[in-house]
Amino acid sequence: METIMNSVNWLIRILLIFLLSHFCFPADTITLDHFIQDNNGEVIVSAANIFALGFFSPGSSTNRYVGIWYHQIPEKTVVWVANRDNPINDTSGILRIDGRGNLALFQGNQALPVWSTNISIAGAGNSFAQILDSGNLVLLQNDTGKALLWQSFGHPTNTWLSHMKIGFNLRTGLNQSYTSWKSPDDPGVGNYTFRMNPGVSPQMVLYKGSVPVWRSGTWTGKIWSGIPEMAQTFLFNTSFVNFDDEVSFSSDSKDASLISRYVTNETGVTQRILWNNASQSWIISYSAPIEQCDFYGHCGPNGYCNPYLEGLAA
Repeated sequence: METIMNSVNWLIRILLIFLLSHFCFPADTITLDHFIQDNNGEVIVSAANIFALGFFSPGSSTNRYVGIWYHQIPEKTVVWVANRDNPINDTSGILRIDGRGNLALFQGNQALPVWSTNISIAGAGNSFAQILDSGNLVLLQNDTGKALLWQSFGHPTNTWLSHMKIGFNLRTGLNQSYTSWKSPDDPGVGNYTFRMNPGVSPQMVLYKGSVPVWRSGTWTGKIWSGIPEMAQTFLFNTSFVNFDDEVSFSSDSKDASLISRYVTNETGVTQRILWNNASQSWIISYSAPIEQCDFYGHCGPNGYCNPYLEGLAA
C-alpha cells in the first residue's frame, strides 16, 4: 500500500510541475507557451486591470476581431483593432507568437496569418507580447533588455489615447493618423482620417477621403489656434514636436484617474470623450466640426464667418 501511495504522490507532483510550467504566466502577456483562443473566451489583462486584449464582435456583427478595450468599464469600448479589414467568420481564431517571433492571428489551422506584426526579429521565438496599462500592446525582445520591437501605439485605428501621438516620423517612416470605422458594426477603414499635415506651419486636419473637412489651425506655442477651448481650463498636458525628422502632437491627462479618449468617428466628427463614474457613461467634452464655420473653406480663403449670421462673408 505504501508503495502505491508513493507512486500516486510522485505522479501528482509530476502533474503539478507540468501544469505549473505550462499555465503559470503573467496574465498580461502572450508567449510561445501561452496563446489566446477565441473559442475559450480567453483574454489578457493589463497589470492594473485597466485594459484587456481579446476577441470581440462589434455591434450586431457576428464577425470576430482582436481588439483592446477598457477592462473595468461596463460598456465595452474598443480602442484598437488588429484585423480591422480582415475579420474571422467563426470562433476558431488563435492569437500567438509565430515561428518568426511575430504576434500573429490565425484562423483555425490555416498556415498564413489573418494579421501579424510582420517585422524582422533576430532569433526565432525570442519575443513576447504584453498589454500595458496605457492601452499599448507591445512586442518585446525576450531578454534582459526587453527591447521594444513593435507597438500598437505606432499603428492606431480610430482612437487616440493619452501618450499616443498624431504625426509622422521621417526617421522611422511611421505616420500616426486616426481613421474612422466604417460603421458601429464594422471596424474596417472608414471614410474619415485625422492626421498631421506637414509644412512650414503644421496643423491637424480631418479628411473625408482626400478632401479636408476641418483643421486645427496652427500651433501658437500653447494651443492650436482653431481650438480656442484649449485656452480655458484644460485637463491635459500637451507636447508639440516640430523637428526636421518628426512632427507630432501628444497629450496626457493631468489627473491620472481621468479616463479620456479622442475618437475619429464614422459620422465625420472628432471627439474628446470622458468617462463619468457617477453616471457610468461616456460624456462628450469636445467635438469638431460642429458649426458651419468649423468646416474647412466654408467662407472662402479670405472670408469672415459668423455662425449666427448665416451667409455673412467678406
